[in-house]
Amino acid sequence: MLDPLTLLMVGAGALVFREMNRKDYGVLTPSRDERYRNVMEYCHQPELLLEEANLFNEYGLKAQAAMLKRRAEWRARPPELKQTHEEIYQKALASENIQAILEVAFAFEGWTATKKAANLRHHVQTIQENMLKKAIEESSLEAESKKGNGVAEAKPFTNPEIIDIQPDKDVIHDDT
Repeated sequence: MLDPLTLLMVGAGALVFREMNRKDYGVLTPSRDERYRNVMEYCHQPELLLEEANLFNEYGLKAQAAMLKRRAEWRARPPELKQTHEEIYQKALASENIQAILEVAFAFEGWTATKKAANLRHHVQTIQENMLKKAIEESSLEAESKKGNGVAEAKPFTNPEIIDIQPDKDVIHDDT
């Protein structure tokens, strides 16, 4: 006769084997993907997000489960931390420092605040477009100022026959 612990281990192993060999284990089917996206966007209750994370984990969808868990942690932040994050976000939106804004966007993305990250990246794009427009305007103004009133800058005429050019004594000329 087998001891109960061995029977329990064999039974658990069989259940795990059966679960892992299910047809759609670890597969993000279209319906699961839709559910995942809806929960990520519209669910604001951390407890429900954690339940969904456990469910996705049971179906072998580890990446989605991890993101749902992060979203639950994001939603469960204390009010002081929410205020601090909002201040950081607003400061980044008012900034012109592209590198710093992108770092803040990366951090928000890591916290699953993808809309805030997208807004920050859009802000960076706007800054870059404005910088490009400014550079184009400056270069066209510079070109206009060089043109002046149509009169080109005159260089003094020098006749090469008049200029007395002495060969440099230190230079070795090879006539080969």
